[in-house]
Amino acid sequence: MARQKNRIGTRITAISVLLLTLMALALPAVAQSEGQIGGIVYIDKNANGIREEGEEGLGDVEVTFDSGGWSTTLNTANNGAFSLAANPATWAVSVKAPAGYSAPKTSVQVSIENPGDAVTNVEFALVPVEESATGDAGEVLPAGGAPISGTVVIGGLFGVLLIGIALVVVGQTRSKQAPHQ
Repeated sequence: MARQKNRIGTRITAISVLLLTLMALALPAVAQSEGQIGGIVYIDKNANGIREEGEEGLGDVEVTFDSGGWSTTLNTANNGAFSLAANPATWAVSVKAPAGYSAPKTSVQVSIENPGDAVTNVEFALVPVEESATGDAGEVLPAGGAPISGTVVIGGLFGVLLIGIALVVVGQTRSKQAPHQ
């Protein structure tokens, strides 16, 4: 009986060693299955789409990575850099322009073809947007910058209506007074 327990113990030990060896061999392959996608979101001061000296990265900008229904979003570091460990696939990488900026290009396709591949040159230019010609509520602003009040707009429309009525009345009165030939 003791001999049978030793055989079972030996088999369990051998199987455990075999499994641990297989796992040790598999771990480097698993670690290498990930590639990397990275880049920068920067302020394109001259709006030419090319990152030039003095065009700084912008922090806290949302960057989304999507592949085959799997999606994740992260924010850029203070220097505008972003990076994601990614499995081999085709990825849509997109940026959400924060308030005060527009993004001429909001999405790019990136392919990680083999385990360990890295695509680290993804760039998104953000162009500063000038102050809008509309106020917060969508009001039309005159050259002075203050919103035109609703009272002024309604008064102006009412005045145009009165002028139109007056022209119709004058036109009808003149046509009645004109001699018919």
